[in-house]
Amino acid sequence: MTLSQTMAARDFEQVVVCRDPNSGLESVIAVHDTTLGPSLGGIRMRAYPSQDAALADALDLAEAMTYKAALAGLELGGGKSVINADPTSPHRRELLAAHARYIAGLGGRYIPAVDMGTSPEDLELVGHYVPTVASQRRDPSYFTARGVVASIRAALGLTSATGLRDAHVAVQGLGHVGRHVVALLAEEGARLTVGDIDAARVREVRDRFGATAVPADEVLITDADVVCPCAGGAAITEPVLDRLKARYVIGAANNVLADQSLAGGLMQRGIVHVPDFVANAGGLIACEAELRGDDSGVLDRVDGIGDTAVAILSRAQATHTDSVSVALELARTRLASRRPGRPWFPSAS
Repeated sequence: MTLSQTMAARDFEQVVVCRDPNSGLESVIAVHDTTLGPSLGGIRMRAYPSQDAALADALDLAEAMTYKAALAGLELGGGKSVINADPTSPHRRELLAAHARYIAGLGGRYIPAVDMGTSPEDLELVGHYVPTVASQRRDPSYFTARGVVASIRAALGLTSATGLRDAHVAVQGLGHVGRHVVALLAEEGARLTVGDIDAARVREVRDRFGATAVPADEVLITDADVVCPCAGGAAITEPVLDRLKARYVIGAANNVLADQSLAGGLMQRGIVHVPDFVANAGGLIACEAELRGDDSGVLDRVDGIGDTAVAILSRAQATHTDSVSVALELARTRLASRRPGRPWFPSAS
């Protein structure tokens, strides 16, 4: 399909493919839906195999942000942007500045935040060009992790009447979010197996929390109670699904399933799955609070992700429907109740 056909099929409002020869920038800004408000989503920086791969990732991530904001009860839309570059590039600041100028051209319809490969310091730089920027004050990773752990706790309590103490959780990916997930799980007495492509991260977590270390590509097939993908997307593929031993799949990574149809495969095998756009909404909740300048109740709202997870899992069980389909239906119902308010544009001065 052409880009315009893809946008129509997936109901995208706006996609900007950016190129700046002076800095070497190749990037994409995707605005999926602004029914509820301006789109908010991170700036992801990573080296993609092609610009088409970067575009595909931006589209998938932006669409997930729409449903994440809707289910979290936020007055925000879904967007994302990606810079196709190695985060260690010596031209990093030039790339970010060029990308920021393209964001500024959208007039506030897309609010950037941190994501894989970017930091609050990067967003401070972006803020020199873009009036409204999230994640300048703090890295929202802790809040993302807290929501994931709330989802794990809630799912365990709903389906097995057990808590996290002595539950065996296998965490794939020990970046900012993954390390917070491990720390929070350790506080509650969970047994931990971890893996990451960065050996130094693995050693740090193993030594600090007494976790068992396994190769990164073996974490998800560990004989654990819960597998928690916290690295890149598409972690659960058909071959991985066939080899899963855990009863729960609940993680922080965006777009955990390589294909939405795998949600049905998880259900058929009796594996409890909290969709990633439910479980990892804590960071978005924290970004929204930062934008409002009001942190009151933010931890309670993040912990409330567990209640949302229970509602979705309970409905899925009662209707014999996979949890992704249930979550999408709930999100789309909220969006439909607010249309034809879209698209969002800033008020005229």
